[in-house]
Amino acid sequence: MEKDELLKNDPLKIVDVGASGGIDPRWGKLTSFYRAVLFEPDTRQYEILKSESGKNLTVLNAALSSEKSDKINLNLCRKQQVSSVYTPNIDILDKFKDSQRFEVINTVTVATDTLNNQLRKNNVIEIDFMKIDVQGHELAILKGSSEYLDNLIGMEIEVEFLQVYKNQPLFCDIDAFVRKNGFELFDIRRYYWKRKESVHVGNQKGQLVFGDALYFRSPEQVLSIQNITQEKIAKAVYVYLAYGYMDLAQALVNGAAETKKLDKKFLKTIRKTVAKYRKKSIPEFRGRRKLQRLFERIASMLSSGGSDRFLGNP
Repeated sequence: MEKDELLKNDPLKIVDVGASGGIDPRWGKLTSFYRAVLFEPDTRQYEILKSESGKNLTVLNAALSSEKSDKINLNLCRKQQVSSVYTPNIDILDKFKDSQRFEVINTVTVATDTLNNQLRKNNVIEIDFMKIDVQGHELAILKGSSEYLDNLIGMEIEVEFLQVYKNQPLFCDIDAFVRKNGFELFDIRRYYWKRKESVHVGNQKGQLVFGDALYFRSPEQVLSIQNITQEKIAKAVYVYLAYGYMDLAQALVNGAAETKKLDKKFLKTIRKTVAKYRKKSIPEFRGRRKLQRLFERIASMLSSGGSDRFLGNP
């Protein structure tokens, strides 16, 4: 396939921090030429990930932070996915349904390291995309990844708008750091919680509590990366396409062609790839938005909260 020809000599490199549940399937649907490093400090989930990992995945049982340390407390909660180095804020959580999933059933002391150190140790020179979902500890991990940010194309970061955990950084703190490093916010998949007294009353939205924020370098910023290769441009195109941003992919290809950063054969192949993805997109038709709103309204009647359906475009 032409799309794999672009990446066969230099696969996409993805980092997933807080990898409970495994790597996002969008990458496997996109291409077979990717390599991912997954970090999971909770041994319960690490063992599952390790047993399911394939040749594309490296799974590390490491806790990451802004600096190397011998001691940090990890609060293991009843629901594994909400475990955190921060203490759950029960005063706030008790206002909403199912707060018992945040009950701390054990606290373990773990050593931390930076993403910089861990990637160097595993011979990872640069990465293209990073996902961070660590229940309030995202900013510390970002601060420990400084050596890899300059060549990064995009990030998906879980962010909170409410103090779900005591004294945790919120969206405004993370957004300021990420923007300072040259990324732009493109989307947030928002999650809403309803008060427990009125879970099935009214419409879908309750209070905006957390979300998945999607950041990219713009096509212009990608082309300004020092000594950028045509393989890196191709990987940026695939990162955009993974989240359905064909306009960004097309703009990047056009910009690379205008600045003569792609040879003729590579340019022809990458244009074919973008054209194929354009054909796969769902076309606009009369009544599409009304139909979508109807389905969302039905879903809201059955839900105790709500969220946006997609991060990026479907």
